[in-house]
Amino acid sequence: MNFQKILNSRVTTLVLVALVAVFGIHVLTRSTESLRADFTADNLYSLTDGTEAILAKLHQEGVKPLELKLYFSQTAGKSLPKFIKDFITYEKYIRALLNEYEVASKGKIKVSFIDPVPDTDDAQDAADYGLDGKPINQHGDLFFFGLVFQTQTGSRDVIDFLWPNKQETIEYEISKRIQSMIWPQRQRIGVMSSLEVVSDASNPYMAQVLRAQGKSPGESWIAMKLLEETYQVSKIEADTDSISPEDYDLVIVVHPKDFNERAIWALDEWVSRGGSTLIFLDPYSLDDQPPQNPQQPWASYQYKPSSNLAPLLAKWGLERVEDQIAADFDLAIKRAVSRSGGAERVIVDLQIDDQVRDQTLNSGHPVFQGLSNLRFFLAGSLEKTGGDDGVAEGADDAGGVTLTPLITTTAKGNTVEVKAGFPDSGSLVFLDLNSPGKIADQFTPGTEPVTLAYLVQGKLDPVYPDGADIPGPTPPPPPGLPPGVQLPPQQSSETMRKEAVPDEERSEATVMVFADVDFISDQVAFQNTPFGAIATNDNHKVLLNAVDFLFGSEELMKVRSKPSIQRPFKLFDEIEARSDREQLEREKELRAEIATFEEQLREKQSGGASNAALFQKQVQDEVSQLNDRIRASNRELADIRKDKRAALEYEEAKVRFATLGVTPLLVLGLGLFLFFRRRMRDASARRSVS
Repeated sequence: MNFQKILNSRVTTLVLVALVAVFGIHVLTRSTESLRADFTADNLYSLTDGTEAILAKLHQEGVKPLELKLYFSQTAGKSLPKFIKDFITYEKYIRALLNEYEVASKGKIKVSFIDPVPDTDDAQDAADYGLDGKPINQHGDLFFFGLVFQTQTGSRDVIDFLWPNKQETIEYEISKRIQSMIWPQRQRIGVMSSLEVVSDASNPYMAQVLRAQGKSPGESWIAMKLLEETYQVSKIEADTDSISPEDYDLVIVVHPKDFNERAIWALDEWVSRGGSTLIFLDPYSLDDQPPQNPQQPWASYQYKPSSNLAPLLAKWGLERVEDQIAADFDLAIKRAVSRSGGAERVIVDLQIDDQVRDQTLNSGHPVFQGLSNLRFFLAGSLEKTGGDDGVAEGADDAGGVTLTPLITTTAKGNTVEVKAGFPDSGSLVFLDLNSPGKIADQFTPGTEPVTLAYLVQGKLDPVYPDGADIPGPTPPPPPGLPPGVQLPPQQSSETMRKEAVPDEERSEATVMVFADVDFISDQVAFQNTPFGAIATNDNHKVLLNAVDFLFGSEELMKVRSKPSIQRPFKLFDEIEARSDREQLEREKELRAEIATFEEQLREKQSGGASNAALFQKQVQDEVSQLNDRIRASNRELADIRKDKRAALEYEEAKVRFATLGVTPLLVLGLGLFLFFRRRMRDASARRSVS
């Protein structure tokens, strides 16, 4: 076969076409490799604007490239049971996400994927890096699934194990570590609190005092541990009289219960000099437990677990209203309040979701970008003071101070008054907080939202414009106290003269005030699982975002704003809420009737054996009638709950029928239609041929 025949052959043509196609695909792929299209509903495979901003900073002068190594034991994992499928799916997601980082960094990040086969150098490297290998068999083989961050200068950080249930926060964890690796200087946060928010274990003196009292330092709150991953967090003693900007860049105040004049002075001086501050107050803090005294067991009923900074708030144009707890029927969480009881709406346990986000959050503020799952429990109420002459909301007054509401209830929200003390039929006490029905009976829907958080900005007036004589430091408790012994607060006999901050040293400050401490506590914001503590809502993100906002860092805020993967049953929630509102008044009437009947019954039975008339037939009939009325009222309450469940079950049946019945019928109908249409066409074609 000569050369001309080879050129003219069909095989040669096909080979040339194939080569051109392969070359064209290669060129097209290289030219479009930076193009991405994410068709997922929650943009799972797209980087947030915050991550893009962090990666853009990698191109600043002097920033060295970063290497990311993903270790996934694909070979060893083949011997694991079915649940490894979750890890395989998650590994594919992580791999795709890291590729996005590599492309977006434009050469500043190099990603490698490693399968650490047991008994190889890669497996040893994974262990040396500190990855958490999980034993998978009796031979000691380990399953690795972790991420290593490394700079050219030798700095290193790791995510020791990647759990699939933390997919929603993985981009934040990766971006946070990249930022801390490139810019390792960490800002300093001081925490003041009457609670053990930050553990005393890091303070040798306090640890020694606690040991002398037979106690051991507890652990820091999980929210504080999250802050410690990015910032230097340390404890400021509540008895301090000075907070220096040379030691701290930000101050967080948590539950300042009974802060003395020294602490008030220190905070006032800090804010007057322009110090950024984050404050959490509370009318009832879950973590503030009364001291246990076996000799006076009833004293705990008089204990008031509230906190305030009234002198400072008054100067800023705010007030946390005493004994007032925010309540809202539309935000109330429906949950069981006892082991044997059914679910009830708890109007002081509030949840903010996508449906009410725009009504309750200052959604334009960067702290709340993308956040919509917040929970507040027994939160307080913040109000402006000064009437029409006070500081305007969202606008500067003559002194340049701005008050901006950040979080509110809906317009139908209001407050209920709850005080310390013994149960009383006419008012609410703290013991009634376990009785949602009684709280609901005392609630009246409002016409204006209740504000739970404010942003205060400007040159704030000091509490002590002329200076002050404040008490000296209080002596420490004597060592060797028996366990459980509490000494009363000691007052110093000495005073110290403090001069006012000069006008030239005063500066504009930014303060965020929240009327809820439980909002960031372990009990409300987190949940313990076999895999460790996990966040149950976005509360911790508000704390982290608020800190970043006060520091002027927006990148990580934008990464946290990536929406959570949610598929809510909105129709069922609306039906349930509507039914609850319609029956609210009737339930209130029935509970009042039951309470009246029970009181009458107690009166009839109070005489006991000393009242002979109790055994007469007439009185016995009255007692029987009261019992019948109580049972009838309880039956009507049960019928109301039954009707609610029936409405939900009816809607569920419709959805089930639409999914399992209508859709298959439509598919069957379409198939039959196409079948008969084809038969008709075939018959018509045969007739035309014949």
